[in-house]
Amino acid sequence: MKLLSVNVSLPKEITVKGKTVRTGIFKEPVQGRVRVNKLNLEGDGQADLIGHGGEFRAVYVYSFDNYSHWARELGRTDFTFGQFGENLTVEGMLDQDVHVGDIFRIGTALFEVTQPRVPCYKLAIKMNVEGFYSQILASGRLGFYFRVLEEGEVGAGDLIERVKVDAVGMTIIEANKLMYFDKDNLEGFRKALGVAAFSPGWRVTFEDRLAKAQATTQTKEEFRTLIVNRKVPESETITSFYLVPKDGKPLAPFLPGQFLPLKLDIPGQWKPVLRTYSLSDSPNRDHYRLTIKRELAPPNRPDVYPGASSNYFHDQVESGTPLLTKSPRGKFFLDPHGETGVVLLSAGVGLTPLISMLNAIVDAGSNRPTWFFHGSRNSREHALGKHVRRVAEENSNVHVHIRYSRPLPEDTVGRDHDDEGHVDIELVKRLLPSTDFDFYLCGPTPFMKSLFNGLLAWGIPESRIHYEFFGPASALAERAKVATPKRAAAAAECCEEIEITFSKSGIKANWNPSFESILDLAEANGLSPDYSCRSGICHTCKCTLEEGEVEYVLEPLDPPGQGSVLICCSKPKTSVVVQA
Repeated sequence: MKLLSVNVSLPKEITVKGKTVRTGIFKEPVQGRVRVNKLNLEGDGQADLIGHGGEFRAVYVYSFDNYSHWARELGRTDFTFGQFGENLTVEGMLDQDVHVGDIFRIGTALFEVTQPRVPCYKLAIKMNVEGFYSQILASGRLGFYFRVLEEGEVGAGDLIERVKVDAVGMTIIEANKLMYFDKDNLEGFRKALGVAAFSPGWRVTFEDRLAKAQATTQTKEEFRTLIVNRKVPESETITSFYLVPKDGKPLAPFLPGQFLPLKLDIPGQWKPVLRTYSLSDSPNRDHYRLTIKRELAPPNRPDVYPGASSNYFHDQVESGTPLLTKSPRGKFFLDPHGETGVVLLSAGVGLTPLISMLNAIVDAGSNRPTWFFHGSRNSREHALGKHVRRVAEENSNVHVHIRYSRPLPEDTVGRDHDDEGHVDIELVKRLLPSTDFDFYLCGPTPFMKSLFNGLLAWGIPESRIHYEFFGPASALAERAKVATPKRAAAAAECCEEIEITFSKSGIKANWNPSFESILDLAEANGLSPDYSCRSGICHTCKCTLEEGEVEYVLEPLDPPGQGSVLICCSKPKTSVVVQA
């Protein structure tokens, strides 16, 4: 394998069909050695940082072996190096031979493959072939992006050494097919999520597709009756409820970390109460388990009612009680078949989805390094502590650390807890052997804010921080940090004619079918609308729909009123104006 040409270009404006387009696709070969920086080559730049550029798409690579194919296909003889907008024109690196996660040494720089190319309309402009982005997509000859692991210098004539082959072995051809053509391949998504090197945008797309595998049945799903067949106290304030189907038919599958929507007929409430509770056990069982904390009125606030649904469960729900539910949903989940190390961080009853994740990892027979940090007040409130200890004793890859903020005299270090205090970033930094983990957080707002911002300050990319938080996401960090690149879906095509206007900000953007929701598009354009569940449950993301029509990709549990829209689970049918 060999580097034939290094090609760069800074963004410039061109006129196409009477419109001004800013692009950096017109790459030209440069002579001599070229400096490789973390985000690009020296002298290079990208105009559209949503679809291109950034750490995970710093350098675009295309094999000269493809040039002869396109010369025949298009009847052309005028190709020059950089013809397809690539930074590096190489020899011997075809898409069927390169895997996402492979690491290559070129010159003095070290690179990692992160994803296939994302073709857009600007490539069609460069090639002067209408719709060429669709043609190259269908061909499978896309090329791929590099992330820069070690900065250095490269130059034409450098030999290319593959220093590591990714263990999962997903080729660029396979990844391309999975993203654009095989969108129901759940096993393929699980395989892809086992590749730690995938760029955040592609990882989120695969995660969302797994989560939405149930969406086709949820869209018009009726409530289903489940029966409580066991009620088990876990602490003085927390109780588990085991639910089985009344009709004897199989339960809907779920991913570890997801929650169960319920419609509760609570005496004294003037209408049914809609609630969601995280499932607290591993999937692939004959029951669902909900582990619920009794929520009392705040101290010194007799004017505030205690939690209606939690007290209903503790006081009135018994073995034999019927409950109306829909299928589990939620975007906070873990792939138990992945290989990347996992850190589970919880406080109070926030441990419930993380227990599901922990159990799923163990049940899958996975050896991935797993750390479980949990904070509780003391043994009277600590739920499922003995279970977590037993899991750690039986599985050498599982490590547990429990902190009590107010231990009782009878609480024993090493049995009930490991030390005193709160779970904080300093504890995590002290105990973890490295930062090479995916982090999952769930707990009260102060806990979440402390850990979320602490992880960011420690240098953990937000794409590796996953959280369940029922409250506006802006409470976790500064507003500028809420909208993140991990929410930007990879662009399959650029710019459909449907336009979305966010009227409060004055931002306008064309809809792109690779985005999952209007919220995703807003975040990709630098906006930070509040959201929480991203599943059509909590209404945190509700906005006024000033003009146009939308459709829901996931049925809201409680549809918003006329003139409103839940942007977390909707996409436009026509051009729309949203007050956001």
